[in-house]
Amino acid sequence: MVRDVPVEGSAGLVVLGWASGENGLNLRVRGQSEEVRLRCYCGRSHWIVREQFTDAGVRLLVSCHNCGVRSTYLMEGVGRPTA
Repeated sequence: MVRDVPVEGSAGLVVLGWASGENGLNLRVRGQSEEVRLRCYCGRSHWIVREQFTDAGVRLLVSCHNCGVRSTYLMEGVGRPTA
């Protein structure tokens, strides 16, 4: 089961994993037994997704392909890519 979460109500989520598909962006989130699907307030919910690796940790950067709204989430349990 997947639960819809509006982007404006998603602050503080810690992402364990993610998958993008026809139905939108699904996130595995710490403390949630089911996946969540990120929804934009514009209604489109097609996301441009990037993982950002820094010394401070890994972040998931998302921006709505339709309206440009952005959000950033901490990621947990993700290692740096190997070269």
